[in-house]
Amino acid sequence: MPTTRYDPDLLDRIDRKRKKKRRESCLSRLLLMIFILSIITAVFFVWVLTQKNKKKPIVTPSIETSWYEQTFDVLFSSITPTQTDTFTPTLPTPTITQTNTMTPTVSLTPTQTPTPRLRTRTPSGGNQLPTSTPLLLLNAAETEIANLKIAETSINASSTPAATPDMWFEIQGQPGATNAEIIYPNAECSWMGVAGLVNDARGDPIIGLYVQVGNFPDGEIRETLTGLFPIYGESGYEITIARPVIEIPQPLWIQLLNESHVPVSEKVYFKPSNSCERSLILINFKRVR
Repeated sequence: MPTTRYDPDLLDRIDRKRKKKRRESCLSRLLLMIFILSIITAVFFVWVLTQKNKKKPIVTPSIETSWYEQTFDVLFSSITPTQTDTFTPTLPTPTITQTNTMTPTVSLTPTQTPTPRLRTRTPSGGNQLPTSTPLLLLNAAETEIANLKIAETSINASSTPAATPDMWFEIQGQPGATNAEIIYPNAECSWMGVAGLVNDARGDPIIGLYVQVGNFPDGEIRETLTGLFPIYGESGYEITIARPVIEIPQPLWIQLLNESHVPVSEKVYFKPSNSCERSLILINFKRVR
């Protein structure tokens, strides 16, 4: 009887074959999973592209028109023509009581509130007129002003002497004229007036003095107080001459008065210009005693 010989390498070969089969099996499974994932990814990208290429539904004009028609019916279907019967013209007739504007007596204009077109603004650098304001010297009719001064002097000489005031003011510098738009933007030719400051000998503002402008064609005298218009400075004043800019046929005068309405300066005559570029006349006063 032949004896079986034992092969010592048999078990090793069998083990190596098993391990090789296992590696091949794992590799095949991994390749299969990668293939499946690639298919899923490709399907996903195809789906995304198809969604992006889809056109959004366009709302037809008929639906919008129907919506507006329904809204119109809901909002305005209840309006009845009987509501017009209650709206009767029962407005009271306006009564004009401004009797002080056409009389030769003194009329106080305390604030001179500008119209909505003339918006008051504060120039840069505080409540003072810019120092770079281009001033044009007034081309006054000197002969007419001289005649008015002579006539006034003769009238005052024949009248009763007035009370001697405790202070006196004179014009500071030379009166000038500029465009009113530096104070009232977009004023253009809609306003003309006279304004300025009143200071003492040291340059400090004096508030509470009356400022009058007269010799208007209707005999009116317009009045304000120093300090009511701080846009020109702390003691600023302003008096409207006309709205809009017009030709003033004769020179006007301006004068300062104290709280008792006693004149504390001479009547200074000036001739306003009908030019829109010279619609704001600037006259400053300074106390001399």
